[in-house]
Amino acid sequence: MKNGFFRSIRGIIIMASVVFLGLAVWGYFLFNNMNSTINEEDSPMGMNSNGISVTTLTTPDSKRNTKTFDIQTQVKNINLGHGKQVEAWTFSGTSPGPEIRVKQGDRVVVHLKNDLPVALTIHWHGLDVPAAMDGVAGITQNAVKPGETYTYTFNADQVGTYWYHSHQMSAEQTERGLFGAIVIEPNTPIVQYEKDYTVAIHEWKSGVESSFDDRDHNRNDEEQSDINNEKYDNEDDREIDWNTPQSNMLVGALMKPTDDQLEELSDGDEYDVFTLNQTSEGLHLDAKPGERVRLRLINTSNNTHIMTLLGVPFQIIALDGRDIKGGSQLNQAILPIGAAQRYDLVFEMPKVGSVKLVNANPSTRMNSMLSATVGDGVSPKVPVNLKSYPWFDFTKYGQKGVGKFTIDSKFTQSLDMDLAEGKYGQQEWVYTINGKSGADIPPIQVKTGDTVKIRFRNKGVEIHPMHLHGHTFQVISKNGKAMEGSPIYTDTVNIFPGEEYEIALEANNSGLWMVHCHDLVHAEMGMHTMMNYEGVTTPFSTGEHSGNHPE
Repeated sequence: MKNGFFRSIRGIIIMASVVFLGLAVWGYFLFNNMNSTINEEDSPMGMNSNGISVTTLTTPDSKRNTKTFDIQTQVKNINLGHGKQVEAWTFSGTSPGPEIRVKQGDRVVVHLKNDLPVALTIHWHGLDVPAAMDGVAGITQNAVKPGETYTYTFNADQVGTYWYHSHQMSAEQTERGLFGAIVIEPNTPIVQYEKDYTVAIHEWKSGVESSFDDRDHNRNDEEQSDINNEKYDNEDDREIDWNTPQSNMLVGALMKPTDDQLEELSDGDEYDVFTLNQTSEGLHLDAKPGERVRLRLINTSNNTHIMTLLGVPFQIIALDGRDIKGGSQLNQAILPIGAAQRYDLVFEMPKVGSVKLVNANPSTRMNSMLSATVGDGVSPKVPVNLKSYPWFDFTKYGQKGVGKFTIDSKFTQSLDMDLAEGKYGQQEWVYTINGKSGADIPPIQVKTGDTVKIRFRNKGVEIHPMHLHGHTFQVISKNGKAMEGSPIYTDTVNIFPGEEYEIALEANNSGLWMVHCHDLVHAEMGMHTMMNYEGVTTPFSTGEHSGNHPE
C-alpha cells in the first residue's frame, strides 16, 4: 500500500514536471516568436530569418593592390566663410571628408572609428558594392556606435566619380557634414587632362541669424566697391525674369526649362550658407593657359542646383560616374544637377583669363556663395540673362547608340512608381510612392537574373531625385520618348514635377537594397522602399529599440 502510494506521488510529480517543462518551453518559443514579430515589423519590409543572410554577401579577398584608409569621425568647428562657422560632424576633421582616390582593380579597405556622440555608417553612393558593404543602418549592418570601429572592404572595379555619406539618420547626418568623394581612376585613361579637381556642392544651417551681407556694413567704401564689382550682374537687387524669351533655335542636347522646372528650383531659404568644398567665399583652382581640366561636380545637398561654366566651351564626359560617348562641346548651357548626382566636365583653359563656375538658382545669396574660379587673370563677366540660358538635356547628348535595353525590350518585371506628397493617414505632410508612405510601401521582389523596368512618374509638386542602391540602371525613356543620344547608365534620376522616366536594370547584385528619393528629407518623410532579392534576409532591424534609422 505504501509503495503504491509513493509510486503514485512520484508519478504525479513526474507528470507535473513534464507539464511544467512543456509550459516553460512553450512560453520560451512564444516569447521569442513575439520578439521576432516585433523585430520583423521594424525590419526592412518584413524580412524573416530564413534564407541567406545579407552579411554573407561580400567580395572574397584576392591578390589585388590594397589601398587602406583610416577615417575617424569627430565633431569639428569649421569655417565656411562670410563669418559663418558650424559645429560639423566630420570624417577626419573636414567636410567634405578625405577624398578616397584609387585605381581600377584596387582593393579598398576603409577602417572607420566613430568619435561622434551619435551612431553612423558609411554608404558608398553609386558603387555597386557587395550588399554586406552597402552601409545602411538596420539593413546591412548595425549603426556604428560612439567609440566603436567598423571595416568596409570592396573591389574598385567601377571607374568614375562617386561619393560616400552616412546612411544612419542620413537626412541630418549628411547635412551636418558626413560626406566625401571617392574617385576610381581607369588603368588606361580615355580622356587626357592635366588637372583633375573634385568639387562638392553643399548647403548648411549655421544657426547664425545674421545674413552674410551684414559683413558689408563693416567695410570701407573702397573695399565695398571692390566686392560689388566682383558680385555677378544677375545677383543685384533687380528681379530677373525667369520667362525671358529664349531662342527657338536650340540645337543638340539643349532644352527650354518649363514653368514647373523653373518654379521648383530652390531659393535656398531654409539654409544660410552654401559651399563649394567647404568655402562660401569662392573656390580657386589652379590651371595654366592651354591645360585641359577635369571638373568632377558632386551635389551632396538636397536641392537641385543649376550650374554652368563661363569663359570656355566644355564637354560632359560622364554622368554619375559612368562615361558618356561622343559628347559635343557645350557653351552657355545650364546643367541641372539633382541631389546626389555627379557631372564630369572637361575643358581647355583659354590663352588669356580664367574660367568661372557659377550657380544660377533663384537665390541671390546662393549664387554669391557658389562660385569657383579656375586659373588666373580676368574672370569672365556673368551676363544678366544667365537664367535664360538653355538647359542641358542628357537624353539627347552624345553619340547615338544601342544600350543593353531599349524602350521595346521585354522585361521579367515592369512596374510603376507614382511619386507625390501630401496628407497620408494621420500625417499632414509626407512623401509617397503609389499613394503609400514609408513602411507601408511594398518592396520590389526580384530574383537574380530578372530584368526590371521601373516607370517613375512625378505626380507631385516637388523635385524627386530617385536613387537605387547597389545597381547601375539605364535610362530608356523620358516622357514616353526613347533616348536619342548615347546610352545613359546612372544611379540617380532627377525627376521634376510632371516628368516621367523609365529605367531598366538587370538584377545582378544579390542583396537587400534601398530605393528612395535623394532629397534626404523626402526619404526621411516616407519616400523610401526596398528592392529585395528572393531568399536574402537580414539579422538587423530598424526602429527605436534597435537604434538603427537609415533615413
